[in-house]
Amino acid sequence: MTALSPRSETVLKSLIEAYLLDGEPVGSRLLAKRFPESVSSATIRNVLADLEDDALVTQPHTSAGRIPTERAYRYYVDHWMRPQRPAPLLGAKLAAAFEGMDQDPDAWIRHASRVLSEVMGGVCIALPIHLASSRLVRLEFVPLGSRRLVAVWVGSVGDVEHQVMENIWGFDATTLVELGNFATMHFAGSSLSAMRQKLLTALQGQADEAQQIQQRLADLAERMTQATSAEQPHLVVSGLRELLKMPEFEDSRRFRELVEAFEGHGHLAKLLDAFAEASAKEVKLLLGSENPFLPDIPLATAMRTVALSSEEGATFAFFGPLRLDYDRVIGGLAWWSEELAKRGPRNV
Repeated sequence: MTALSPRSETVLKSLIEAYLLDGEPVGSRLLAKRFPESVSSATIRNVLADLEDDALVTQPHTSAGRIPTERAYRYYVDHWMRPQRPAPLLGAKLAAAFEGMDQDPDAWIRHASRVLSEVMGGVCIALPIHLASSRLVRLEFVPLGSRRLVAVWVGSVGDVEHQVMENIWGFDATTLVELGNFATMHFAGSSLSAMRQKLLTALQGQADEAQQIQQRLADLAERMTQATSAEQPHLVVSGLRELLKMPEFEDSRRFRELVEAFEGHGHLAKLLDAFAEASAKEVKLLLGSENPFLPDIPLATAMRTVALSSEEGATFAFFGPLRLDYDRVIGGLAWWSEELAKRGPRNV
């Protein structure tokens, strides 16, 4: 976005700060009072007209003042946001999320998501990432009659996954044991997707005795991958009622749309997965339509991926209205993730 003139920047910054504080459209008279030098309301109105032409402010009603647009919030965040470390009271509330993190990771993620939601005042969702990073320790295939089988994946972080699938190949018990032993021997330490890719690579141009075993295992791995991607993601959602308290979502239709959006765990999981890497080192912030999975809802989305150990972690996303205290929320989330990294099980 092209930089604004100093006067336009001052007007826009004053308007956004006033709107963040009161949530009411801001008029030229109020802005003239807040302006650091003496200017008339007419001059302010001319600047506002230019800002409106640049799609930085809009007028909800003819006789009302102006409010910032999504574009204006992006300008504000890029030019003026100064993330703040939480005050002692807020820091103590956020620190409550550290309790129990060295015991049951899944239970802790639910607890942490709830604490972040309550303290920050918005919706928090979390996606554990240890299943995606699970590495093979042992793989077994067990027949379930003549038409079905169960694949048992024992992972490196103690996870045991069971997948029931059709035995479309008619593999007998002896063949299934052979396939499981082959996978355990040759692919221990690999993820499911990595194992499948190695199998496909090995099969290229191969015509020896091992080719039949690897082809059968590749077919099974493909079905396992399809089953995994089709499962409902293990997503944690906390604090939807927090947004009901905000004027932006008092309208019943708007709130219904919001509820429906957060009921769609599939696209929310895709959102966190898509930005997991980008938010691994710093808080990633998306404003409104910048969020490719919720483009029509005026939300600010702040995401951070945290490591709980060398094998486990979670991506957290905080959702609030565009009229958000960005300094407090981004600063608080950054501080929380830094403190969390210091206390992770790998450091105990």
